[in-house]
Amino acid sequence: MLDAYNNMIENQLRAGGIHLPQVFEAFDAVDRQAFVPETYRHYAYADMPVPLADGQQMLLPLTDAKILQAVIPRKTDTVLEIGTGTGFSAALIAQLTRYVTTLEINPTLAETARHHLQQQAVHNAQVICADAFATDLHQTGRKFDIIVFSGAISTLPDIFCDMLSDGGRMVVFRKQPALTQAELIEKTVGNVLKPQRLFETDMTPLIQPEQRGFIF
Repeated sequence: MLDAYNNMIENQLRAGGIHLPQVFEAFDAVDRQAFVPETYRHYAYADMPVPLADGQQMLLPLTDAKILQAVIPRKTDTVLEIGTGTGFSAALIAQLTRYVTTLEINPTLAETARHHLQQQAVHNAQVICADAFATDLHQTGRKFDIIVFSGAISTLPDIFCDMLSDGGRMVVFRKQPALTQAELIEKTVGNVLKPQRLFETDMTPLIQPEQRGFIF
């Protein structure tokens, strides 16, 4: 698997424009194979979608890397991730930040992600099984330095912009007629939002069922 890993680093990440040293440090520290469902484990480092429950997919390695490079994580940052999947993305972000809160609506995936993070000794990430789009999410008053959506959405609720701290960065995947547009949103002092287009990709939509109650 070492050759497959090196191929991922050189022919996917570096060839895809990744240059931030912290990104490679995170990938070196987290064993992606340990987060991939057993059926697809031989393809853990391949540039291919890995299917999950409810029609979801693991993010491609390059997509994870581009997210990290876009938000430029700091060790003091607190992070909110929407869509945990198997926990790999949260594990990567946790290597470079203070704490990650990640929300997964599918109970089986949430439990699997908890198991993976525990097995890989990632202690600064918490998986919560919840609907991130619940109406009372904003009532917690918490702020995050980084917010990452791990699936495509049609519209961005204002509450997520409100939850972004001054100087915070948010990565959103907006559904388009064809491919999905990745966008970086930075919040400057005075609550000014500065959007920036990043790249286009093929991204499965986040599940957004009827709203449920949720408390951090």
